[in-house]
Amino acid sequence: MLRLVGGPLKSTKSILQYCAMTTTSLPLLQDLSALLPRDVAGVQDASLLLETLEDSARQCQAPAFRDAFAASGLADIFPTFLASVAKDLASHAPAAPVAEGDEEDDGFGYSYTATKSGNGEIEPRAAATFADTASAERAIYLFLSSYRFLRNVCVQNEANQTLLQPLLPLTLLQLEAHVHWMHTDDDVMKELLVLSSQVMVQFVGNVVVNHEENQRVLWPLLQPKLLEMLLVECQVHRKLLGFATAALCNCLHSPTDGAARANELAAHRRPLLILLLQRCLTHGSDEDEDRVDAAFEWIVLLFQQLFQRQHTSAMYRSLSVSLLSTLWSRLTPEQILLLRMLDMCLATDDERATKAQVHATDDASLFPFILTEFVALHATKDAGEDEAPPSADREAMWRVMEIEASKLMLHILGTLTTTLPPTALTDAAVQADVLAFVPALVHQMHRAAAARPVDGKLTNKPTDDDGDVDYYYGYKSAGVRVLGNLVHRNPAVQDLMRSCGGIEVLLNSCNIDETNPMIREWALVALRHVCEGCEANQDYIKALAPQGVQSNVDLTQMGAKAVMTDDKVTIQPL
Repeated sequence: MLRLVGGPLKSTKSILQYCAMTTTSLPLLQDLSALLPRDVAGVQDASLLLETLEDSARQCQAPAFRDAFAASGLADIFPTFLASVAKDLASHAPAAPVAEGDEEDDGFGYSYTATKSGNGEIEPRAAATFADTASAERAIYLFLSSYRFLRNVCVQNEANQTLLQPLLPLTLLQLEAHVHWMHTDDDVMKELLVLSSQVMVQFVGNVVVNHEENQRVLWPLLQPKLLEMLLVECQVHRKLLGFATAALCNCLHSPTDGAARANELAAHRRPLLILLLQRCLTHGSDEDEDRVDAAFEWIVLLFQQLFQRQHTSAMYRSLSVSLLSTLWSRLTPEQILLLRMLDMCLATDDERATKAQVHATDDASLFPFILTEFVALHATKDAGEDEAPPSADREAMWRVMEIEASKLMLHILGTLTTTLPPTALTDAAVQADVLAFVPALVHQMHRAAAARPVDGKLTNKPTDDDGDVDYYYGYKSAGVRVLGNLVHRNPAVQDLMRSCGGIEVLLNSCNIDETNPMIREWALVALRHVCEGCEANQDYIKALAPQGVQSNVDLTQMGAKAVMTDDKVTIQPL
């Protein structure tokens, strides 16, 4: 039995393997130095060079092998070699598309050309055709194997990261060219280009990890233009999008420039934020359903960092309608996507919050901001004198968007009011926002109740004739939950609930409603909070009387009828 004395013991076999790896690392790097020319024209045996590059990439698992890279002199050879490979590939590849005639600006910093066929349909972009496929494949394989080695050799090695800094501009330029050439009918060539691009982006992500200087070089080259191009042109290649977003995330971890970069993204990169949010709606192919979506995972991590750095309000305003037509609604689809992202990233009370999750205490301004935006969303808007009234279709679309955004805000507020300390909900700094929010929510609860009248049904089960009522699913239960949390031991809100009609909303919510799960339970808890220590509310509820019996509720099949006598409802046989 092995004993731990001053650290864990290694078996004889593992020690021999480690020694063999360290002793063979230098000869392998020497072989690579001998095979790697400064010009691709000097490659005598491409197969041997590719095999040596792949072997070297595998040997990079050993820290000693990575440490030996600095003394090998390869860092001086790779930039000129890869530049010659890029020149050779460009000589066999099609030229970059040049816009002719009408150019359509997509708003993302570069333009694309669209042509129409005789029937008016948009024709697909012309496929890229390589003049010499064999030579192009050879060049791409050289890129692929070289960047696999470079990707691995800079892992957890600051010295190698510094030596490879000159490769960053060249790599990003070549990546842009790869994206243009992906529009080819040759499936094999397209697959090679995508795989090579993925490894390039992985190298870019690894070479900037915890390296301030490399991050300063990469940041202006990666965003916004190149990353926007990847998000548009390569949206079906989810791994490529994920690795590119990971490189962006690595730049945000800088202790000196990370805060400024996060602020730049949140406040001044509106098109980039829109594309990132939209890519979260795109799923991979059916074959990738059971696999992890790298793009989705990394985009979520990126927004988690921005939320934790208290940039929620800046992003929401950046995505607002102030930049669009005045005939648009108070809301944009991208703002709804941002709310959905925030709702997903917030740690709930029944989850153990991790460092990667967004906690309610990360941003003290988030709670009053959501309260204010909810009130602004439902404020009465005065139509301008010179503004034409919107069409019925546009009004219907606005209404659906408002309902969806309201539900998301209520879900977020439900999480915030549950996870924040009780003192944060009654703090004087947010009291004015709370008192303005409660009447607005009560008014919207009345609208939600009016949207689903009880016509001959004992429960509010949806039907095909409900119209936009289905969009209200879960609205009232989420609102009742927020009201109950806000009124808890808050005398000002207790008094406001009595004057704005909030108590009636809670009393009318004490029924089972299939369209609002848990509404009865939330309403009972809220009523308890309304009455706790408030005799005025208790007397107010006692003074309330039933207003009548729902006459069109059909109880005849049960052989009974509802009768109200002396403010009491009784069920009597027919």
